[in-house]
Amino acid sequence: MDFPLQAIKVVEVAMWVAGPSTTAVLGDWGADIIKLEDPTSGDPIRGFVTRTMGDPNARIRPPFELDNRNKRSVAVDLRTLDGHAFALKLIERADVFVTSLRLDAIERMTLDYATLSAKNPRLIYASINGYGHRGPDRNRPAYDYAAAWARSGLMATIAEPGQSPPAQRPAMIDHAVGLGLAGAISAALLARERTGRGREVNISLFSMGLWMNASDLTVGLMTGRAPHSESRTERVNPLWSSYKCADARWIYFVMIQSDRHWPDFCRALGKSEWLDDPRFKDSTARAQNCATLTGEIDRAVAARTSDEWAPIFDRHNLVWAPVRTDAEVLDDPQAHAIGAFAAVDHPNIPGCRVVNSPVEFGDAPSQPHRAAPELGQHTEEVALELGLAWDEIARLKASRTLG
Repeated sequence: MDFPLQAIKVVEVAMWVAGPSTTAVLGDWGADIIKLEDPTSGDPIRGFVTRTMGDPNARIRPPFELDNRNKRSVAVDLRTLDGHAFALKLIERADVFVTSLRLDAIERMTLDYATLSAKNPRLIYASINGYGHRGPDRNRPAYDYAAAWARSGLMATIAEPGQSPPAQRPAMIDHAVGLGLAGAISAALLARERTGRGREVNISLFSMGLWMNASDLTVGLMTGRAPHSESRTERVNPLWSSYKCADARWIYFVMIQSDRHWPDFCRALGKSEWLDDPRFKDSTARAQNCATLTGEIDRAVAARTSDEWAPIFDRHNLVWAPVRTDAEVLDDPQAHAIGAFAAVDHPNIPGCRVVNSPVEFGDAPSQPHRAAPELGQHTEEVALELGLAWDEIARLKASRTLG
């Protein structure tokens, strides 16, 4: 299979999720990913383990496996002169360098763009940080929960008024950042084909949070009145809301063009009389009477189970979806139809699967992923590719520069 980024060499100095997910996507697209890790501890997300329900002694690392598939791990201490020189040799031969180190750490370690591009002018230098590469918070520590979810306005805007801020599940915006940066790297590689020179591309967790919240923020920018959180009974459009069925399962209607869908919606719920009700005659009236209409829809939807409603909603061409649990999503036939869950050739986990990155290239079949590497699994292999002799490799391992 000729993948789009085949023969592209990537060096990663990144931890946790956003940076590693970037290179995971590049690896899915065919790139050769070399992950540089500290010989003692490695990427700290290696420590996030899950005890399997069937065997309390078995320990697996789904977060690490997800974002580090298709990579080779080199254990090298970048704080030493020999370790830094080893990394520079790799980067001099690479097409792309990806890092999520804080900017002050990058500068201390002389892994900044100016230094690396002077040694490799064709290098695409891709950097992720918390709050952006300029401004007073450029060196502020962050995870996506803080920089992207809380500070961007997303957390507060989707909360029910007066309630505690809603929780985000792990790494949701990290993965958006990774996909976005993978796209930027691909664009920079294309530009290099025209100019012969690499360039720097940057992204931050904060900027991605702002982009994900851009529709609301742009309203504020253009009108001076930024949207605020709304309860179910205060919404402009009660046909864009959640409702609970008789089996206590929730569904979500998303009829954004409410006047267009209103007749079919009334017929689907068996409430044709609403069509002649002046309180609900158009979108303006429904907004003014949102609390009343929401209560009416609540009672109507609660009359049937979600399974009973599904064919009725589909027959009337409503825009809706069941609010599924993770366990239900794992069995979703549509998810399996699009190849969302990819097999992993894992030596210790039979039948191992991870979630695929979402981009497809035509009819290219999904390939099984290589399992995430053990710490330092490929150190000697990569060192030999660099041309190091065995006695030099032995010296570097004896000094604990390489692991």
